Amino acid sequence: MTELAAAIRRLRETAGLSQPELGSLVGYTKQYISLAERPKNGVPSRNLIIALDKALDAGGTLPALHAAAKRGQREIRHKSFDSAIDDSRYDADKAFGRSACIRSDGPPVSHGEAHSISAHIPALRRALDSCESPEDGPVRSIEQLRPVVLSIIDKRLRSDYAELAREVPELLPELYRAIAGCPESQRASLARLLFQVYRAADAIAEKHGYRDLSARIIGLLCSAAAETGDELVQASSSYVRGEVFFSSGDLTTGRMMLEKAAERIQVGHSDSAAATYGALHMRAAVMAARAGHAALATGHIDEARQVAVRVNEGIHLGTAFGAASVRIHRMSLAVELGDFGAALRTATGWQPPINLPAERRSHFYIDLGRAYYATDQTERALDALHTAHCVAPEHVRAHPHVREMIEQMHIAGPGLHSTALSALQHAMS
Repeated sequence: MTELAAAIRRLRETAGLSQPELGSLVGYTKQYISLAERPKNGVPSRNLIIALDKALDAGGTLPALHAAAKRGQREIRHKSFDSAIDDSRYDADKAFGRSACIRSDGPPVSHGEAHSISAHIPALRRALDSCESPEDGPVRSIEQLRPVVLSIIDKRLRSDYAELAREVPELLPELYRAIAGCPESQRASLARLLFQVYRAADAIAEKHGYRDLSARIIGLLCSAAAETGDELVQASSSYVRGEVFFSSGDLTTGRMMLEKAAERIQVGHSDSAAATYGALHMRAAVMAARAGHAALATGHIDEARQVAVRVNEGIHLGTAFGAASVRIHRMSLAVELGDFGAALRTATGWQPPINLPAERRSHFYIDLGRAYYATDQTERALDALHTAHCVAPEHVRAHPHVREMIEQMHIAGPGLHSTALSALQHAMS
């Protein structure tokens, strides 16, 4: 990491470029360049490194150093990360004062549950395979299925992935059977239920790195949305489809897709219409920020904010939206753009209301932790990550930014934060 950061700085200075000038050349903000030249911030993204190599005419030097830095990270992790977790168990209990983290909205979560999700993936794949020819079995009435699907939505919003992994593979074939045998008058309503269960299935796949499975589920989800004949459900499918573009890195195409979906919504028709429109702009803002386009990101989040003042904070077609959600996204944008001072100012004196879904609240504390860590406030970063874990443990354990921060803190070596870090490692195990 030190060699890569030094090489970027050396090549930039040799080219006679300032950090803002180099950022402008490669389409990133000055903060991204600054972070890439600071080894404590870990390994920059491969996309940024490729762009820098081309702009600085480095002839492939930077991608080679990037690959070596990633290998070095993996080697250090494999040699010592597991043993550090084992050694931390006494310190973890002492630091947190308990043997398990208690969620603010539920009972203790077994760490083994999150680790068992992979065991349910084959059943989920088989359930998806049966969409056109499900096996015979019981079918509840649509009135009985609605509360079941509402429970599935709630578990997704709470990040209860282990429970979803058990329940969704059994529910999908029943919905397939229900749609196959229903009167035409119920088909659209059942398709709406199927759409929400597909969202839960995608959450399982996407959060745990099954990208091929996530892409497949999103295709099925979009088909179910079309079956509803509801333009807002179809717009919501575009919101979910954004994940494909986050995974591929084609953020410009993804942002344009979201923009077009938002343009088709008549915002004044209902709260659901306004909330769906606002959610699409929130996600477009994140895509713009991740691509380094600050002005576009600001425009999208401002559009979402204008709509949020007209909508009560709540769950609209399975997506949380309102003024608090917009504020959390605004802080995320600042972090993505490397403007950590703005991120911390957004968070000062405020915390997410308890009625927000656990996953959304945990996002706030994860991004707060990222901002603190990037500004060398490691103790505060650990506090924020611990809070995030207490709110939504399964979400935090699966989150790549959290794992990356913990890895970087561990590689940096022991310090005043060693006990808190050991406790968080223990919680993540």
